[in-house]
Amino acid sequence: MAHIRKDSSKPTTTISLTPILLEKIEDYRFSKRKDNRSQAIAELIIKGLKYEQIIERKKARMLS
Repeated sequence: MAHIRKDSSKPTTTISLTPILLEKIEDYRFSKRKDNRSQAIAELIIKGLKYEQIIERKKARMLS
């Protein structure tokens, strides 16, 4: 379960990343000029979830 800090309305969570993945996130962050790492990670998660939806829809169409 996520933790909600007293100074923020946004839930927080802790994740562990490999050094290589962290480097890729940092590269994305700076290339897209994101203000902070959390913003970059959130955007990448949203994009990944949208991509997953597209793939699932494509699979469903192929099975129909």
